[in-house]
Amino acid sequence: MPKITKEESEARRVEIIDACEALYRSESYHDITMTQIAAKVSFGRANVYNYFQNKDEILLALLQREHELWAENLAALRGSSAPLDDDHLADGLAASLEKRTQMLKLLAMNLYDIEQNSRLESLVAFKHAYKRATSELEALLRACKPQWSESRLNRFVFGLMPYTHGVYPFVFHSEKQLAAMKAAEVTQPKLSVRTLVRDLTLRLLQD
Repeated sequence: MPKITKEESEARRVEIIDACEALYRSESYHDITMTQIAAKVSFGRANVYNYFQNKDEILLALLQREHELWAENLAALRGSSAPLDDDHLADGLAASLEKRTQMLKLLAMNLYDIEQNSRLESLVAFKHAYKRATSELEALLRACKPQWSESRLNRFVFGLMPYTHGVYPFVFHSEKQLAAMKAAEVTQPKLSVRTLVRDLTLRLLQD
C-alpha cells in the first residue's frame, strides 16, 4: 500500500474530526461510536485508529480546533480598526463566543469524560490551544485596558472563562427538558449566547 503524504495524512485527520462533529450535532455523546464515525470517512475504518484511540480523542481534537478558531477570532478583534470601548468590546467578545457553539457544548456537557478518556499527549495538545485562547483574551484586554493591573485583568479572565463552561445549557434545551420545565412550571426568558455573554462582559468590564 503506498505511503500517503503529510498533507494527505492531515486531510484524513481533519475528515475524521469533521465526521465526528457532524454526529455530535445530532447525536448524544453517549450514542456516538467509532463505527459511526468511520462510516462517514472516505477511507477504511482501521485507518481511523491510526489517528485517534477512541471517540473521546476525536472530540478533544474538535474542542482543540474550536479553541484555535476562538483564538483567531480574538486576535482579529484585537487587530480591528473599530473602536473598542466597553460596548464594542462586549459585543465583539459575545459575537466570538456565539460562533463557537460546539466549543460551549463540549465544555458544558462532556469535558470531564473526554479528558479522562484521552491519552496525555492528546490532552496536552488541547491545553496548548486553551492556553493560546486565554493568551489572546489577555492580549485583547491589555490593548483595550492598558491601565488595568494584572490582578484586575485576571479577575476578568477568570470571571469569563468559567462562564464558557456553563452558558450552553441555559440557551439550548432538549425536547425532554422543555417538557419537564413546562410540567414543573419553570419559566425562563428566551436567552441567547450573545446576550448572556455580552451582559456578563459589560459587568466584568465595569466592575
